[in-house]
Amino acid sequence: MVLKLSKEAKIGILVLLTTGFFIWGYSFLKGKNFLASTNNYYAFYEQVGGLIESGHVMMSGYKVGYVDDIRFMDDLKHIRVRLSVDKRFVLPEGTVARIIGADIMGTKAVELIPGNREGRLKAGDTLIPDIEPNLTEEIRLQIMPLKTRAEDMMANMDSVLIIFQSLLDQEFRENFAASIDNMSGTISSLQRSVYAVDKLLNEEDSRFNNIMSNLESVSGNFADSNEDINKMLNNFAAISDSLAQSELLSTIDNLNNVLGELNQVMEGVNRGDGSLGKLISDEDLYNNLESATKNLDLLLLDLKDRPGRYVNFSIFGRKQD
Repeated sequence: MVLKLSKEAKIGILVLLTTGFFIWGYSFLKGKNFLASTNNYYAFYEQVGGLIESGHVMMSGYKVGYVDDIRFMDDLKHIRVRLSVDKRFVLPEGTVARIIGADIMGTKAVELIPGNREGRLKAGDTLIPDIEPNLTEEIRLQIMPLKTRAEDMMANMDSVLIIFQSLLDQEFRENFAASIDNMSGTISSLQRSVYAVDKLLNEEDSRFNNIMSNLESVSGNFADSNEDINKMLNNFAAISDSLAQSELLSTIDNLNNVLGELNQVMEGVNRGDGSLGKLISDEDLYNNLESATKNLDLLLLDLKDRPGRYVNFSIFGRKQD
């Protein structure tokens, strides 16, 4: 029995097929494929940098899925991105979902960077979010340190200019000019001194050469007299050996003994021992001897002046008083 469809039914079926094909083609053009088997993963960003739904999901430059949904969270501070990834690609734990620039026109895509953990992600798990800086951001990051350094440099230059301006007053200029003049005079004096020293060295060059010649002559004489000097040293050594072998040491010892005995005698004299000691230490004896000496001296003088008082000679006999 053949099923017969009415004309209206045929038209309705054709419309449904056309609509379905249109929806599938539109989704396919947007990157979605209802016929492919996928797993959904989520990533949460503070900002997505222009990423749109149906954007490509890449892994090592190969398309493995698409961006299925983008929406704000309830706190309006985070954006949830749902990624549909082909089931053939099993993602390890620690996989990063990085938003990158897909082309120079600014189209954004998601690059999956597989993690290095042993576990595997399941459908519905959350990926680690990351976003690649765009060209403007990279330029800003590169220029910001230069900008900061330039601002610091300008501030320092401004301070230096202020200090320099404060220094360049009338008094400073006059002092600076005077310093330059003094420096010029000093340099001139130094030049004259150098010229005088150079002239002196030139004049004394011949004398210095003569001194060096004399020194060379003296050193030559020493070299020529080296044998005589050695003989003199040998003779001196022989003399010293002879003195060492002679009885000089015993003579010195005897002399030391004699000096010791003399020292003992002098100590006895100082104490008044013996005649000499008594003579020196006994003051009365000294005074008596001194008085007797004076009287004897007077007697001798009187005997010399008037010898007749003491000796009387007569050829004819003694004179009668």
